[in-house]
Amino acid sequence: MKRGFTLTEMLIALALTAVAITIISEGVRQTLNFQRQLQSAREARETQTVTLEAIRNRLEHLVPATRPGDTNGEAQILFDGQAQRLVFLAADPGYPSEAGVYEYTLELTGGESEGVEDDEITTPQLILHRRLLTDLDDFDRPAREDVAFWALPLSQPLSFGYAAAGGSPSPGWQDTAAYPALITLASSEADYAALTVLLPRERPEANEETPGQETTQ
Repeated sequence: MKRGFTLTEMLIALALTAVAITIISEGVRQTLNFQRQLQSAREARETQTVTLEAIRNRLEHLVPATRPGDTNGEAQILFDGQAQRLVFLAADPGYPSEAGVYEYTLELTGGESEGVEDDEITTPQLILHRRLLTDLDDFDRPAREDVAFWALPLSQPLSFGYAAAGGSPSPGWQDTAAYPALITLASSEADYAALTVLLPRERPEANEETPGQETTQ
């Protein structure tokens, strides 16, 4: 007669099977979690890339403009650059919105900042405000009802930097007589800027002589 398995052998086999299933299940769970983390990181990078390209597109269409000066007759450049806030003018071709010059306000929010508790730290994002500007005297004034805004997520806290030609970026632009040569968006933890945009330069007036151009009599 053939001898069958004893109760002890059956219990040992069941225990080994349970251990094997547990090990395999844990491996599958870790693999799925790792894949989800990779997917989440990939989506965050793609979302930030779209956000940064939207910023680049608007800055590359910056409209150099000045507002009539004060009693001293000094004209003020219509541009306000701070570490967490940027206001400028950009041209819109007219589709799908109305063609014209728009005022753009970019505000960076989220991350740690002075005076903010740990439980108040929010997800980093860019708040973009946009409005049609018909009067230059209204630049950077309290918003009216016709302001549109969008919240664009960022994968990490960023801040603006401004630099003159050949200079290093600083967290603010105070020169009211000229625009910065470039604008950067960077993280304090990174060694390189996430975005660098060269601003369009002002075109010389028709009656001004351009470099290398000879005047004719």
